[in-house]
Amino acid sequence: MGTELSAFGVDAPFQVMQSRGGISAAGTATKRPVRLFLSGPAAGVIGGSRAGQASGSHDLITVDIGGTSCDIALVAGGRPLVRPEGGIDGYPVRVPMVDVNAIGSGGGSIAWLDEAGGLRVGPRSAGADPGPACYGRGGQLATVTDASIVLGVLNPDYFAGGSVSLDRQLAEQAIRDTIAVPLSLSVEQAALGIHRVVNAQMAEGMRQVSIRQGHDPRDFALVPLGGAGPVHGIPLAEELSIDTVIVPRHPGVLSAEGLLVAPIEHEVSVGFPCDLDSAKSMRCKRSSMTWTASAPL
Repeated sequence: MGTELSAFGVDAPFQVMQSRGGISAAGTATKRPVRLFLSGPAAGVIGGSRAGQASGSHDLITVDIGGTSCDIALVAGGRPLVRPEGGIDGYPVRVPMVDVNAIGSGGGSIAWLDEAGGLRVGPRSAGADPGPACYGRGGQLATVTDASIVLGVLNPDYFAGGSVSLDRQLAEQAIRDTIAVPLSLSVEQAALGIHRVVNAQMAEGMRQVSIRQGHDPRDFALVPLGGAGPVHGIPLAEELSIDTVIVPRHPGVLSAEGLLVAPIEHEVSVGFPCDLDSAKSMRCKRSSMTWTASAPL
């Protein structure tokens, strides 16, 4: 990638995002690729934190909602919470990461009925191709975006800044065939049910990063970001009794903004067993680590 950027005439330093919330030189990152896991969601948290602080709020819950997932994080005192290690697909990853709770709920999440006739939403997603039924690309399954069109939350004639038109009739047809008729509901009732289910799932994700970690969500402002974030911001705030919702001007590109404003970081950690009274040895080791960490910067 660095070679290709140079071919395009880009002479800026090539840097990449890390899972801890800082950026690193690409050459350094290639030697420690494990630190790149979940770096995209971490960038969203950094962007959301910056948007919140620009509005005067430093205690935030960021909710990054895209097409397939919802990434939730807590920012306290202007700093995203970082956990010392994480997990990927069931495997422990012993590197620090921004504490992001990712759930399979997004604008493209598919609504379906379980064997008992209960309404479920996700984790399957229609993705971008064929996408929600309202895209008109052959999708026939009801999604959260289709429900948003039916409920009037999204303007079908002004989607993606007016560059895309959505088909309300296709959205209604998908919800009618797959949800409304089997449940003997109107299309509008079914769409409202889809929204309530997905909002409940997202609200539970917010509780996991706040209440279950000893934080009262009422003490935080909510920053909904991502393409679908503002659609669900107010219902989520009402669910958790949050008084302040900060909607960024360009929520769909806030993760990219996070990449631009993230600090340059290089972290070094070592095991150093010693006696508690070995202060001099510890100071020497710390000085050595400081030099090692600073050299790549």
